[in-house]
Amino acid sequence: MERKKIKYVGFYDITKSSTDRVCNLAATNKMNYIADTLVEAGYEVQFISPSWMGDQTKVPFEMQKTLEIDKHKRVTYCPSWKTKSKIMRNLKILIALIWLFIYLLFTTKKNEKVIAYHVQWISLPIRMAKSIRKFELVLEVEEIYSDVMVFSNRFVRWENRLLNQADAFLYSTDLLKDKLAFSKPNLVIYGEYKTYPKLSSPINDGRIHLLYAGIIDEHKKGAFNALEASKYLSEKYVLHIIGFGQIEKLEFLINEYNQTNKCKVQYDGLKSGDEYIQYCQSCHIGLSTQTMIGEYLESSFPSKILSYLALGLRVVSSEIKCVTESKIASLVTYYSNDEPKAIAEAIKTIDMDLEYSSSEIIKKLHLEFLDSMKKLLR
Repeated sequence: MERKKIKYVGFYDITKSSTDRVCNLAATNKMNYIADTLVEAGYEVQFISPSWMGDQTKVPFEMQKTLEIDKHKRVTYCPSWKTKSKIMRNLKILIALIWLFIYLLFTTKKNEKVIAYHVQWISLPIRMAKSIRKFELVLEVEEIYSDVMVFSNRFVRWENRLLNQADAFLYSTDLLKDKLAFSKPNLVIYGEYKTYPKLSSPINDGRIHLLYAGIIDEHKKGAFNALEASKYLSEKYVLHIIGFGQIEKLEFLINEYNQTNKCKVQYDGLKSGDEYIQYCQSCHIGLSTQTMIGEYLESSFPSKILSYLALGLRVVSSEIKCVTESKIASLVTYYSNDEPKAIAEAIKTIDMDLEYSSSEIIKKLHLEFLDSMKKLLR
């Protein structure tokens, strides 16, 4: 049976790309998961990427190019080039957006469903193409960018107009869905509902091994909050940290804390692939300890919670609404404020002897999402 074709617009690039296209790893991972689900639902997926080349590109110039990612997925890139000139950098961004408008203008048709990852940059070309070709826009909304950081009035208008032009939505949280309150077809997808192969088991040395995996930065404070909490834990616990970001400061503090801490802490770099799976599965409890302050918390579901659950770990998280009012709320242990002692107390409440199977819930969420996507795209 011939597969239905669907276009998916967003700043996308493949891993280990020689052209260093501008994209966000977390966004790309979620786009890949949604695309894989579409393939499972019987679609042929074409990513349309207006991502221009970054400074680390190994290719000086590239025309429009289409690559096969796997059997039923491919990506079409905009023309772009390498430059260090500010004027030429602005020009290549402008060319990318004009290209997106022209590409949609010549390849879409009336009532065709097109998925787009919500970013202000693509608002104008998508809205212009949609007004002419009359395709139906399914907008994937991960967050309201004006809630996260300060933008010019022009970018705020672009964001709002793109939201208003959408015909259907993929929301990242139930709270975001309620906040925007559009009476249009929609579904909620927190992140990647994928399970992992069993490559390792928790370390059996009589201690409970805690894990923080993710970005290490002082803005969201996740790794640093976990580190502070370690001061209130006994020798019964070990804290493992992996990820990237402000490594020097983290390692300085780890060395300082390990001189007096009963709970020892170790940083083991950045892990990926099977090494990441094995490392995480060797721990017992995953920590999602980002700060509880910020407007973005209503719209941005902590992706690491789903990763921990899919890997079979128990989870400790701050008591934020986007998690407590989600379908996985009952699987998580919460603390009510950012104080290190409160985080430590939440960790201590977890009984490792109780039966636990989080991966089954993730499988169920995937099947529900698969069925919902089929209905949304009919």
